[in-house]
Amino acid sequence: MEKKTTSCNFLYPDVIEASVPHIPDEKPLFDQMKKRVKNLIKSVNSSVHAHKKSALPSENGPLNLQAGEWVQVKSLDEIYQTLDEKGKLKGLFFMPEMEKFCGKKFRIFKRAEVIKLEPTGEIRRLKTPSVFLEGAYCTGEERNEWCDRACFHFWREAWLKRIPGESI
Repeated sequence: MEKKTTSCNFLYPDVIEASVPHIPDEKPLFDQMKKRVKNLIKSVNSSVHAHKKSALPSENGPLNLQAGEWVQVKSLDEIYQTLDEKGKLKGLFFMPEMEKFCGKKFRIFKRAEVIKLEPTGEIRRLKTPSVFLEGAYCTGEERNEWCDRACFHFWREAWLKRIPGESI
């Protein structure tokens, strides 16, 4: 049975368990972190279902966005329309930490084409166009107060609108 998660790899319960020292004094901290993960999962699921309309296919196909181009993140309602019942678009979660970027303009930092899964070391090629945006990363301030990794969010092209005429 596949593990359910609604956030980045760092919130997998086994990753959290492996990253917390197993010292008797640390048990309350570990239990508190597990509770936060469960609450985050519930929050994502309820947000998706509250805003869910009907999943819309990409209107014009892939945008083929390239580094240096400018985009605007679509509205939260537009993004929720692309998500399935698990809060994903083609396997990628739209995380609550990404909501604050909706409606804002960003420059493409780079395309995300190949990733390494940290838990297994497996290398995967992304089949669905995804990009990283300059300045749009997880700060750990909202729901992951204990995380300071500053990871880039993966953005599906379907969640973005190209801004014509603006580039490097």
